[in-house]
Amino acid sequence: MRFLPLFIFWCLWFLNHATRASFSPLLPLIKDSLSITHAEAGGFFSSLSLGFALSMLVSGRFASNLGYKKTIVVGYIGIGIVMLWIRFTENYHIFHLLFFLLGISTGTYIPSIIPILTEIYESRHWGKVIGIHDSAASFSIFSIPILIAFGLKFLSWRNILLILGVICLVLPIFFWKVSVEPNKEYSQSRTRYIDILKNRLVWIMGILSIMASGSSIGLYSILPLYLIEERGIEFGYANMLFGISRIGGFFISIISGFLTDHFGYRTMISLSLFLAGLSTLLLSFASNLVFIMITLILQATFSIAYFPAAFSAISKLTSISERSTVTGLVFSIGVIFGMGLTPLILGLVADHFSFQKGIFWLGVIITSSSFLGKILAEERN
Repeated sequence: MRFLPLFIFWCLWFLNHATRASFSPLLPLIKDSLSITHAEAGGFFSSLSLGFALSMLVSGRFASNLGYKKTIVVGYIGIGIVMLWIRFTENYHIFHLLFFLLGISTGTYIPSIIPILTEIYESRHWGKVIGIHDSAASFSIFSIPILIAFGLKFLSWRNILLILGVICLVLPIFFWKVSVEPNKEYSQSRTRYIDILKNRLVWIMGILSIMASGSSIGLYSILPLYLIEERGIEFGYANMLFGISRIGGFFISIISGFLTDHFGYRTMISLSLFLAGLSTLLLSFASNLVFIMITLILQATFSIAYFPAAFSAISKLTSISERSTVTGLVFSIGVIFGMGLTPLILGLVADHFSFQKGIFWLGVIITSSSFLGKILAEERN
C-alpha cells in the first residue's frame, strides 16, 4: 500500500475533525463569554450540523463536476476563512452563522475522499485503509481536549482557533501533490437522487448513522458541560479526563477496519452499536471518578468502531459512480439527526431535568437499534 498519500489524508481528516471538535472543550468558555443557556450553547452544534449535513448532501453531486480534489481544497479554504472570522466575532447570532458555514466547509471532505481512497487502493484493503484513515477522527477527539487544556495556559481560546484556521489554509497544498483524481469515466457517470432514495441501503444506513453520530459526536459535544456542571469536576481536570478517555477510539478505528475485512461489515456494525449503547447506559449511572473514567473510555471506544465498518459497507454495496452521493446522503442524515439534534435535545433535557436522564435514554435507543446492521445486504462488489 502507498503510505504517504494515506498519511496526508489522515492529517486532513484530523484537521477537519479538530476544527469542529475544538468547540466542545471550549463550550463552557464560549457559553460564559456570550452569557447563554445550556440549550443555546448546544444550539451552536445544531447550526454546525445543519451546514455539515447540507454540504455532504450536495457535495457528492457537484464534486464529480468540479473534481474531487478541487472540492476538498475549496472546502479547506472555507474552513480557514471561517476559523479566522470566529476569532474576531462577539455576536451570538453571527456565531450561529459561522458555525453553519463551518459545517458547509467541513462537510465537503468525506464524500470526496472516499472515491479517492477507493481509487488509489485495492478493494481487499478498503477496510484497513478506511479504518486507518478514520482513526484520525478518533485521535482528534482524544488529543484536542488535552491540547486545548494545555493551549489555554498560554493563549486565549480565540487565538487557538486562529492557529487552526492558518493550518487549514496550508495543508491542502500537500494534499494536492499526493492525491489522485478518480477515473473521469467513473466520475462523469450520473445517478439520480430518486434512484438512490429507492435503495433501502440508504435508509438503513441513515438510521444507523443517526445512532452512531448521536453516540459519538452528539454526546461528545455536551460531555464537558455534563462533567463540570452536573458531576462537579473542575474545568481543566474535566477536559483532561475527557481527552484521555478518547484514546481507545484511535485504536478501535484501526482494529475495526481489520475486523471488518475479516468478519464483514454487518457483524461489526451491529456489534459496535450494541456496545456503544450499552456503555452509554452505564455512563449515565457513573457517579465516582473511577466509574466515570471507565465508562467514558468504553463509550468513546465502541461508538467510534461503527464508522470504518459503515464506510466499507457503502463502498462495497455501491458503484463508484454513486458512492460519493450515497456516502454524502447517508451521513448527512446521521449528522442532522444524530450530531445536530442530540446536543440540543440533551441540553433541553438538562435545563428541565438533568443530563443524566438524557444520556440514559440515548443509550436505550442506540442499543435497541443495533439489530438493524444484520439486515443489510451481502457484499455486492
